Amino acid sequence: MEESGCLADSCQDGACHLKLPKPRRTRCLTHVDHCDKLASPDKKRCDFLLFFESTGATRRWVAPIELKAGIVKKEDLDGIHDQLQTGANVAADLLPTDENRMPRLRPVLGHGKPLPTLVGRVLTTRPYRVKLSGSQEIIRTRMCGSSVADVLT
Repeated sequence: MEESGCLADSCQDGACHLKLPKPRRTRCLTHVDHCDKLASPDKKRCDFLLFFESTGATRRWVAPIELKAGIVKKEDLDGIHDQLQTGANVAADLLPTDENRMPRLRPVLGHGKPLPTLVGRVLTTRPYRVKLSGSQEIIRTRMCGSSVADVLT
């Protein structure tokens, strides 16, 4: 990690990590949870914010990422949503306002244990969608150790 604490070269927090897509053109990973410049420390913040541009610049993505090494329970979901929404808000502040240039949003929850069925269902409901510039996206889930590349499609 760089000295500033804001940029990261891997997506790991404690015992949970996610593999990043290979940089085809552009990839920038910010460690939001350790960077007071990006979001106020009194807000719930996601662990990472991934900016990614695919080959040929056909797709641009922004992925707020929250990592939880243990079991994710239903009572954790409000906090996880708040953390990912703060990540999307940080991205909105950093990105151009032109709708044609706005990247697609892909909020990601990395989890260490399989999600209980109820938790997986609740995550797909409207109150848990993350918003960016008029779009709403469900939270994609990935087991710790897997790749986020397959959600960037």
